[in-house]
Amino acid sequence: MSLENVVVILAGTKHPGNIGSAARAMANMGLGRLVLAAPRCRINEESYRLAKAGRPVLESARVCRSLTSALRGIRLLVGTTGKSGGYRSPAAPPRALVPQILDHAARQRVGILFGPEDTGLVDDDLRLCQLLMRIPTHRRASSINLAQAVMVVGYELFVGSLGHTPARTVRAAPLLQTEAMYAQLEKALLEIGFLHAQNARHMMFALRRIFGRAGLESADVGVLRGIARQVSWYAKTQDPDRD
Repeated sequence: MSLENVVVILAGTKHPGNIGSAARAMANMGLGRLVLAAPRCRINEESYRLAKAGRPVLESARVCRSLTSALRGIRLLVGTTGKSGGYRSPAAPPRALVPQILDHAARQRVGILFGPEDTGLVDDDLRLCQLLMRIPTHRRASSINLAQAVMVVGYELFVGSLGHTPARTVRAAPLLQTEAMYAQLEKALLEIGFLHAQNARHMMFALRRIFGRAGLESADVGVLRGIARQVSWYAKTQDPDRD
């Protein structure tokens, strides 16, 4: 079942009880892969007490020192946000994204990224995500507990997976490979003056959205890195004094 390839990633979690409650929600909804990225607390007795049937999820959880290391093996990353506007404007409700997530999860690892309890995901986290998800709430009470958010997303995935026939999807390039491409592309575009210090961050977000929608495969990433390498070479030939 495609849910086996869905990985719940909790970034910077502060409260052990939330980790346990999230594990319980995951078990309820058939999700078994949990990754803790740079957690600010440890799995403890409170975590196991609140996990209930999710104890096996906690026992097999992977703990990583950084978000980057937590993304190893992930090919599609879906970020969650409770905020709107700015770079978060493309965010869609879970139900709208579930078919696409399940199609990808049928043949490759998909990560659902949740941010810390107090701040949620920041812009540097969001830039890593190809898709953004926001749970609709009443405007007078928009804040959702971390474990509740995991439950809502898990429920939509579980219900969506019942009888779901995956459509054919590309085998996306690993996220760490695409991140290396973005770094190389940004450097090349700065060298030819397409990007400037004051607009580089904004423009790279735009390029990430464009390429994220395209669904880059490893071969595509290789082509784009080759273009970036050639652009950098050409820029140096036009400025021989450049290091």
